Formats: sequence, structure tokens, C-alpha cells
Amino acid sequence: MSSDDIAIRVTNLSKRYEMYNTPRDRLKQFVVPKLSQVIRPVRALFAGPHAALPTYTYSKEFWALKDVSFEIKRGETVGIIGRNGSGKSTLLQMICGTLNPTAGTIQTKGRIAALLELGSGFNPEFSGRDNVFLNGQILGLSQLEIESRYEAIVEFADIGDFIEQPVKTYSSGMVVRLAFSVAVNVDPEVLVVDEALAVGDTPFQVKCFSRLRRFRESGGTILFVSHSMSTVRSFCDRAIYLDRGVVVLAGAANDICRKYEQDCMSERFLPARFQDTVAHEPPPLSEIGLDVVSEETLNALRLHSPALLEKQHEGSQAVTIRSFILIDDEGCVIQSVEATKEVTAYLLIQLNQDLRRDFHASIQIYDRQGMPLMVVRDSAFSGSAEGTSGQLLVASMRFLLAL
Repeated sequence: MSSDDIAIRVTNLSKRYEMYNTPRDRLKQFVVPKLSQVIRPVRALFAGPHAALPTYTYSKEFWALKDVSFEIKRGETVGIIGRNGSGKSTLLQMICGTLNPTAGTIQTKGRIAALLELGSGFNPEFSGRDNVFLNGQILGLSQLEIESRYEAIVEFADIGDFIEQPVKTYSSGMVVRLAFSVAVNVDPEVLVVDEALAVGDTPFQVKCFSRLRRFRESGGTILFVSHSMSTVRSFCDRAIYLDRGVVVLAGAANDICRKYEQDCMSERFLPARFQDTVAHEPPPLSEIGLDVVSEETLNALRLHSPALLEKQHEGSQAVTIRSFILIDDEGCVIQSVEATKEVTAYLLIQLNQDLRRDFHASIQIYDRQGMPLMVVRDSAFSGSAEGTSGQLLVASMRFLLAL
């Protein structure tokens, strides 16, 4: 591949941090080695000139990234995925030049515009207008070039008269509106986005992704971090999967997202509170519903514990929903439901008392703003759901969100 086709080349990139248990250890690391050098002549008088000097280390190493290498072609859209702490943001910061690597090299071609941490690069005391000009100059535009783009930036941000107010008075959504508008209107060759769009409302997100698609179609390169696998699948050509600072896998977006989702269900990603549960023989399960439930799905149900299930329980408590998962048609666990795509919901239900009567389950679907969209009921169930106290049942419901 010609070097002219490469927008970003990362070679053996590593980033090391020194971790200290206490501020006192940090001070010792700074002072003690210097004192050792001062007293070295005195030590040599007693121990000899060739005596080895003691080493003083009060820190431990943490590698945020370790030997990461990849290439991104011009016009590609590449997603960076991985759990929190895997090194995604560190990688983007080094590509953008806001963080220096410990080892390795980064080569980029063309102007890079970045949307990293919310409000990064903005002075909170300055007005929106002043920050537009400040950011434009940081990205290499002249005063005249910024002035020629200013109206387009303000129109896209759509924050009204707040453009003349200090940024410290902005909501998080207004900050990301202005930051994104500046980034896409300075004619970058490479656009780096780090999950910042997640704080925007749905209409603005739609507007942003429409603009990103136009940018991609015009030949722009996009490096995109997201925890939404559906977004990465639909928007990215390729994906890079990071875990604990190293590249686990890189390739077609759908394949890499599937691998990541499978790993998220495996034992090595489980919180400590699940370890004992996995080590023991799982309780017997009875199955009700429409589909044959695979062993992989059963394992996922045993291990998943959505936060919303920690809410105060209601009703008679005759049964308890222990966990649930959503599975798409490709067999992958998903976190949200897309319109026009079939989804199967699996619920792990525990009987808290002997039941000699049927019961039914339903699921309420909400949008991002918390407004109810539809209710899915188990009307297709057949047979009895009777059982004894302590028994676990699996219920499945397939549905299509049609809006």
C-alpha cells in the first residue's frame, strides 16, 4: 500500500505511567535518588569506587498502551472499542498530540480535528464566539478563514444567543454542539471523536451522524470511539478492539464487535461478585417461551445483572426477575433496540414460592428520553408455568420495534 494512502500509521506505540501509593512516595521518588547522587563520593570512600549504588523505587509501572500498531487508510471510518480502562482515550490523545508516547511512533497526514473530552480546548471564561476563534487558530486557521466559516459554525451549533455568553454557563449538550460544529467546519482531513456525542440529544445526534457521513463520502478519515456496538457496526468500515492496552483484534467492524460482545459475556470480564457463582454447578432450569435457548444464552443470563434490576421490587414477590438480556438476529447481546430489527428478550425468573397457576411476563420499551414506546407481552406462551419455590425459569419474547 502506498504511503500516500495512509492517513494514520501507529507503530509499536506504548504509554507508561508511574503509579504511587501515597503522595509521600511521589516525593521520595523525586528527592531520594538525587540525595543518593550527592552522597555518592562519601559512600565510595567506605565501600570502594566500584561498589554498586542502591536503587530507590517507590512507584510501580502501569502501561496504558503496550506495543500498539495499526494503519488507517484515507477515507476509512474506523471504530475503537473496548471496555473502560482499555486505553482508547489514551490512544486518541496521543494521535491528536495532546499526550506524548513513552515509546513508538505516530505518523499522520493532513489536519486533524478532535472531539475528545467534553469541552477540551475551551476556555470556560470566554464566550462561545471567542472560543470559536481560539479553537480555529489552534487548528491552524487564519483569522480571515475563521471569519468566513463563523456563520456556518453558529448555524450548525444552534445554541442561539448563548454564543455570546461564557462557556461556563453552557449545559453539557451546548458545549458538545459548539465543539462538534467547530471540528467539522475547519475542513479537517482526519476527524477524531471520543464518545462525546453521547451527551447530545437525539435530534442533534442524528444531525451529527448525517454530517459525519457526508464528511466520509467526501474522502475524510474518521477515528471513532464508542461503546455502542450497533453504532460501530452501522457506521464503521473496520474496528480495533483494545483490552488492557493491547490490540486484541482488528478487522471488519461486525466481526470485531461480535468478538468483543462474546468476551464481555466470558468469565474474565465478570465483576468479582460473580466469580463464586460461576465456579459452582448452576441450578436446574426449566424453559418456557418460543425458542430453544442455547447454553451460551443461559450462561449470559446467569451472569448478567442489569443495574435497573437493583430498583426496589414491586408486586407480591411471588417471582423475581433475576436478569435479562436482549439478543439480535445474529446472536449478539445488545444494549438498545433499533427500529425495524427483530430482537429476542430472555428473562431469568426465580420462583419465590410454589406456584400452581400460570403467570405472564411483559416488557416496557422506552426511548432515550424515558418516554414509553411499546409493551411486549408473552401472549404466545403455551402450557403451564407452574413450579416450586427456588426454581429458575427462562422466558423468551421475540418482537419488532416498528415506529
